[in-house]
Amino acid sequence: MRDSVQLNLRRSRQKGFTLIELMVVVVILAVLVSIATLTFTPNDSVKLNQQTLAFKGALQQTCDEAIFTQKIQALVPSKKGSHLYALQQGKWQIVSSVKPLIWLPGMSVDWQVAERPSAQAELPSPGWLCWPTGEILPGSVTFQLGQQKTKMSWTPLLKFTVTQENAIVN
Repeated sequence: MRDSVQLNLRRSRQKGFTLIELMVVVVILAVLVSIATLTFTPNDSVKLNQQTLAFKGALQQTCDEAIFTQKIQALVPSKKGSHLYALQQGKWQIVSSVKPLIWLPGMSVDWQVAERPSAQAELPSPGWLCWPTGEILPGSVTFQLGQQKTKMSWTPLLKFTVTQENAIVN
């Protein structure tokens, strides 16, 4: 009887967790962290969607600026991104108050621009002109990242069409 009383006293004095219990908790936490990491890493289609929405916003902002200032504005794409230009004192200047849109890393971008209106307006390079009426030159942009491709086109009144497809790689 005395041995069982001593054993019960020892058990009641023990505090904390056993090593195996701690190991099980660590393994469960590691699995949860790895699942969360995979969940929050954006895939190519999410990045394409982000880039498409950002470019759509840049086009809309270009026309908003044209309406607000009552002056022709232009969105001019380049290999690195796109800039908003305004005609100031007879020269096209980058609008410094508007942050340029930068393409996401690894993004391949192809655009369709009507070059004749850009040349007539003497833009530094081809881009989309937007008039104070809110009308813009129609065009399209294709974004590609990995095997995914997204094409966005628009009308003069900024009605957008977006199509997504898997890219064919030879």
